[in-house]
Amino acid sequence: MNKEIKISMLILLVGFMAIALYWFMPLSQTDTSTVSNTKERVLLPKHDIDTYQNIPLVHAYKEELKALMAQGKAVVPLKSSELDAYATKVQQLLLNDSQFLKETKQGNRLLHNDMMRILPVIQSLLDAKSKEQCKRGICYKAEMYNYVTNTTTRAIVDAKKMQILDIQRYANMQPDISLRLTYIAQAIALHAPEVKEELGFNPSKKDITMANVRGSLQGSPCQNSEHLCVAPTFADHKQEQALWAIVDLSELTLAAAKWAGLGKTATPACISERSLQNRYIMENFCQKDTELIKGDWKLSYRITGSDGLEIIDASYKGKPVLKSAKIVDWHVSYKQKGAENLNTSTPTIIEGRLVEYNILDKENYLFGYNDAMGCPMFSTSVVLPFNAPQVKKLKSEDGFMLTQDYRNPKWPMACNYRYENRFEFYNDGSFRVVAVNKGRGCGDNAIYRPVMRIDMSLGDDKEQFYGYDERWKLWEKESYEKVKHNTTPYAYKISSKKEPSRGYYIEPNYGQFSDGSRGDNANIFATVFKKNEGDTDLLTLGSCCNLDEDGVENYIDEDQSIEGENIVLWYVPRITNDMREGHEYCWADTVIGKDGNLEVKVWPCIVGPKFVPIGE
Repeated sequence: MNKEIKISMLILLVGFMAIALYWFMPLSQTDTSTVSNTKERVLLPKHDIDTYQNIPLVHAYKEELKALMAQGKAVVPLKSSELDAYATKVQQLLLNDSQFLKETKQGNRLLHNDMMRILPVIQSLLDAKSKEQCKRGICYKAEMYNYVTNTTTRAIVDAKKMQILDIQRYANMQPDISLRLTYIAQAIALHAPEVKEELGFNPSKKDITMANVRGSLQGSPCQNSEHLCVAPTFADHKQEQALWAIVDLSELTLAAAKWAGLGKTATPACISERSLQNRYIMENFCQKDTELIKGDWKLSYRITGSDGLEIIDASYKGKPVLKSAKIVDWHVSYKQKGAENLNTSTPTIIEGRLVEYNILDKENYLFGYNDAMGCPMFSTSVVLPFNAPQVKKLKSEDGFMLTQDYRNPKWPMACNYRYENRFEFYNDGSFRVVAVNKGRGCGDNAIYRPVMRIDMSLGDDKEQFYGYDERWKLWEKESYEKVKHNTTPYAYKISSKKEPSRGYYIEPNYGQFSDGSRGDNANIFATVFKKNEGDTDLLTLGSCCNLDEDGVENYIDEDQSIEGENIVLWYVPRITNDMREGHEYCWADTVIGKDGNLEVKVWPCIVGPKFVPIGE
């Protein structure tokens, strides 16, 4: 055994000993692996706004904005340091395009806009026409944010031909921020007297994490993302607490700061040492579609920017079945007592997520966040792909599954999550869209809601949707309902209007699929296809903590007919976790294994409906 191996083994042994000591260290009565009992303290700014306006980075930014306005220009461009050669040309093109700049003015008044990011496009952002054009070119995505109207404008550009392929506007939605604004947010947090006073020292940039993660502040313009706000974070792992600084980039000032707990847990060393192979995943699964032919099934798939793994153009025995199926979000909420003592003047950011609060009554409230699953680069999704998509045989051996594992880098530590996107394809032409939660989360009273979007392909896009209530009843308008537990296994069906025998029964999961599930308890929605309602990557949909809404309600128009239209189905299960010994569900923990080493034990919860061909 050579010297290097001996040293490596010694380091590994010391690491395991340190983790074991940390794990078995006794906790106080108030210490917990959740944030639910954490005592939080809110700090409101005490200093004049000029404290921040005179910061060199802020001052330079404001001076550039004034100069641009004087020249009749409304958009702050990205610096050359954020652009490659193609992106530079794309920015020049867009800043001279009247359609892209259409909403940068109100009458003759210029409105403040920033170019946020210009990056190579990923496949999930392209519609069919753009995808075909991008096969022959080099395509980029560009995003601009309007501070006045709180609108994001996204353009797809063929950078080789210098041709704009598509422009979309997203009202009341905010993009990922530029590197320049990230530096400005860091500077504001570092220069804030309140932050220095609380930390007890002058922090530096290396002390900050998550400076580009958006945040909000109740009772201020930051609430409900009315202003563009982010939350640079100063973590103190020894004291198991962190200081979150809410920076308002619309006002270029500190909005508030808040102390909050981090929780305590342990994780095996191998988790922190794993390689995500980001570039390989980006090049092979984000920037292009992958074709899969297995048995009578033929389909393509890709990893999206924020909507997880997406199945596209699936067919069975040569007949189209699916245009698209994906899980666009996970809503995560926790119920707590003590609403009368809850201070919601500023939210918390936990492991890169904005925490929201919803007060139910004077005693109870909900807190939580929305999780997005996305590509490991060009995305600020918190839950990232762990290795590449995998094709596996079903346990029942009557088909196969395509699955993608998404994990927080620190899973299974407290407030970190692991999700699996799974699509099961059966030899008889059935298929199932499956969401798997493998914990661990922030507590033992979580409610998880994965938002599934399913766009069928049954011929000519003229479809009918039915619910079963002693007989089949046609849904004539856009609508939604809680899935009923029918005596028949099929609660719904969708079929071609022209060929009623061509279609699929929908079998909700009641726990009958022999996978340990406790049922879906889902809501189902039927809407008419609209391009900006999930055909490409969706921004965060709905609220984590308003249990009366899943977010898809915003797409429902009660006067909109769906009969004979291209119908999109949205299916949103509702899962409650459980950490009781012997009853664990949606949970993960680090335990001492039989070999005396730390190992992760998982109790997954598996949800999702099965689609069975009509006539089978």
